[in-house]
Amino acid sequence: MPAKISTIYYLHDFTERLTQEFTVKEITAVARLDDNDPTKIVYLRGKAFIPVDQNILCQIEDFSNGQVVFLKGKFVTCASWYSVNATSIKTIDNMGFDDMPAIGLNVMILGLTTKTVRNVDSQSIIDFYVKENLGDRELGEFWVEVRHNANLRYLANKTNAINQSMRSSTALLVGTLTYQGPVLDETTGDETSPGKHILTLDDISLISTNRNPAANPQQSSNVPWLNSRTNTRAQCPAQGASPRTFRRGRGSSSQMRLRSSSLASALSSNPVPTMIAGAVDEPQQEASEE
Repeated sequence: MPAKISTIYYLHDFTERLTQEFTVKEITAVARLDDNDPTKIVYLRGKAFIPVDQNILCQIEDFSNGQVVFLKGKFVTCASWYSVNATSIKTIDNMGFDDMPAIGLNVMILGLTTKTVRNVDSQSIIDFYVKENLGDRELGEFWVEVRHNANLRYLANKTNAINQSMRSSTALLVGTLTYQGPVLDETTGDETSPGKHILTLDDISLISTNRNPAANPQQSSNVPWLNSRTNTRAQCPAQGASPRTFRRGRGSSSQMRLRSSSLASALSSNPVPTMIAGAVDEPQQEASEE
């Protein structure tokens, strides 16, 4: 069940080590959650695998502490932070923590649920189980609370249909992910409600798991490349065209390392959580191809 993330992060710190095939950079990064309040942030612990062989195409650009980057990768949720295997890192020039927009954590995940939707305070809510593989020694499964405005008919029609005629449903979920901290009793300080990860839903596609190709024997496949009449000329490059070449991402020449007062305030109000890094697992082929 893939879980993909894309967002803008401020690179707070990173270390690197060398394996036989990769330079592995382990990143501590910060994303803003509110444009008006710099103390509202969330942490990310990421790994970037850069091939030692420079002839291998890589989408990880050179970066340094204090830069803002646009990051894509696979992720899992942790207690109050996110663990990510980066598949793409692009540096953003002339931007620091103060200028970084709070675009949120944009995610696309494949989730499984055995629940039905419930309505709470004009919100439709349903919990999904997600599993993603970041490595043998990494946490690989988590829950998200998916919610949307109950008056949005397009989403309501889909979520209201979940598990009405079956025991479980699988869905592709697209939206913005946030973390809601635990609720504490004001008198005793005891936790009355645990923290949770909330996905504000933008779109959902229900996936059928009961498809049987043999159910309709009259339906035949019409795959173009299996058709003997396929025009082989279409496979040749146009006259005068040159083959497409790729180049390895390069680091930005302008690297901003200024620690603003708002950044200091954000880090002071939100100490870096204990993010225990597992052993370095070399990326699967999927991560290197994205």
